[in-house]
Amino acid sequence: MSAPVLVVTPTLGVSPYLAETVASVAAQPVPTLHVLAAPRLRAARLRERFPHARVVTDSGRVGGLYGAINAALVGTAGDWAWFTYINDDDVLLPGFTEAVRRHCTRLDPEPVAYGNVELVDRRHRHVGFVTVEPNPAWIPALLQQGISPLMQQGMLFRRDCVRRLSGFNPEFRLCGDLDFWLRALVAGERFRHHPITVAQFRLRPGQLSGQTSETVREQTRIVQRLLPQRLPAWRRRAARWRYRWRNLPFYLERIWRHGFRTSYQMLERAP
Repeated sequence: MSAPVLVVTPTLGVSPYLAETVASVAAQPVPTLHVLAAPRLRAARLRERFPHARVVTDSGRVGGLYGAINAALVGTAGDWAWFTYINDDDVLLPGFTEAVRRHCTRLDPEPVAYGNVELVDRRHRHVGFVTVEPNPAWIPALLQQGISPLMQQGMLFRRDCVRRLSGFNPEFRLCGDLDFWLRALVAGERFRHHPITVAQFRLRPGQLSGQTSETVREQTRIVQRLLPQRLPAWRRRAARWRYRWRNLPFYLERIWRHGFRTSYQMLERAP
């Protein structure tokens, strides 16, 4: 592929893992354009630290995480073909490039693609893997049961799809990524899962995703808004049992390492 992948990292500029995040993007063999969206007061310092990245000013505290991503999308001109975003304490893995190449060499690549995500702790130790639904057709039935069947790390959106979605909704503090990709799914954008580990999500005390009660409230609002028609009970049961069966190795590893803890409990009590 000739045009780069636009990678956006919203950051306050103080994460101890930011250099690792930037390095993980720079190490990708596939062409990338890495944009850091940061507060105005820290922008100059970030340009000095990371001269090979582009730094744009975020939309301020009111805009939050998703307003910062929007600022990067609006403020980034140039020729890019695909978009993803990665938090300033997470990393892209070599599998990201493999997934990009595999996806972009398809005859008619879907506008949205996603892979598998590894969980690590603050000391970079392996914690487990995020459970995932590889068949997008089953995603609505899972969401209507409170099951979020994928994570956005390393998720790819084609440029025309990003344009059609008109950015992230800054109304949400924690689940704007769910709102973004679910709007794409509901609008009929085609999705493709690649069984490749594309990124790492870091579990650490104090992270936003640890606010699970607020996460559940936002997720419920988004699902009710975008999927108001309740699917039949049989469809929801089938989706749940199918999901559990397909992700059985991930569940067994979690139990072996951490006991009978749900994904929300893992976020609340980061190892």
